[in-house]
Amino acid sequence: MKRLALITVCLAAVLHVGIVMMIPSGIMAIFLRRLSVQVAANHVTRPALPDATSRGVVAPSPDLLYGACAFDLSGGPVRIALRPPDGYWSVALYDRNTDNFYHRNDRDHPGATFEVILTAGTPPATLAQRFPMAQVVTTPHTTGLMLARFLVLDRGKMTDALAAQASLRCDPVDPTN
Repeated sequence: MKRLALITVCLAAVLHVGIVMMIPSGIMAIFLRRLSVQVAANHVTRPALPDATSRGVVAPSPDLLYGACAFDLSGGPVRIALRPPDGYWSVALYDRNTDNFYHRNDRDHPGATFEVILTAGTPPATLAQRFPMAQVVTTPHTTGLMLARFLVLDRGKMTDALAAQASLRCDPVDPTN
């Protein structure tokens, strides 16, 4: 009887740890699958300002205009760029396990342009020459999610936020250029 109880406890512990380790990857896989229905990898989706019926993410803020891109570096580096609005904005990068490995906002990066080149592994030396204003970021995995947010507290500033959202790019870097 003690042996059966010990085996049961060990199996329960292994199952518990396995499930807990798989949950983040599962959540991200579901989100990326839903996103891929809207746009292909390395393309930005630009949803409207959320309302009470919006559920692309669990509970989106009605004061934030979003932009998202499922990135895939299997074909090479990807360039993320935007012309930030006045006021709060942020860009966050998440790996396939939902870990946030990069984040910048208006306080970290004041300026008229924002540009990041995502690479998997050692970046080619030519990237820094081709994109001198960009920060080169090495990702932990070849797939993940870029999420941009633009604060819209004053609906009178909606035009600025929409322009920033429209400027958001998530494009493969042409290796021949």
